[in-house]
Amino acid sequence: MAAPKVPYYLDEATGRGLEVSELKKQLQEAKSNGITVRALVVINPGNPTGQVLAEENQKAIVEFCKEEGLVLLADEVYQENVYVPEKKFHSFKKVARSMGYGEKDLHLVSFQSVSKGYYGECGKRGGYMEVTGFGADVREHIYKLVSVNLCSNITGQILASLVISPPKVISFAI
Repeated sequence: MAAPKVPYYLDEATGRGLEVSELKKQLQEAKSNGITVRALVVINPGNPTGQVLAEENQKAIVEFCKEEGLVLLADEVYQENVYVPEKKFHSFKKVARSMGYGEKDLHLVSFQSVSKGYYGECGKRGGYMEVTGFGADVREHIYKLVSVNLCSNITGQILASLVISPPKVISFAI
């Protein structure tokens, strides 16, 4: 049986921000209905809205997850698709580290993909995730589960590898 989903709503008045008051309200309602919430999924930048969370908003979300003991699942696959000059993408890991939270302070899974508009290569399938704040035993189980269920084609694997470790410029002296 699938786990129940607990929706939350973005605040249009704050540029489609994710207000912690909304998260607390939804979490409390879920608890009152007997639902144990274990994780929060945040898509930033958003799709299809194109919104980008403000860094202060992200800090509040990180603090909320830490206080509530929630795993933060950060879908950051659209980070290259920020089209408003005054908006800047910040990864949740960078935000958490700027707050002084280290590897053991916050359960965070960050997702990236070459399939979702990294540079407009729709149709290519390849992605990766970084799992932080979990013990080696949990990471081992996550990687085992993912490797059984996912396998991109060879071009997708090559693209993901190039995103993770770009080619180095080599200069020759003649």
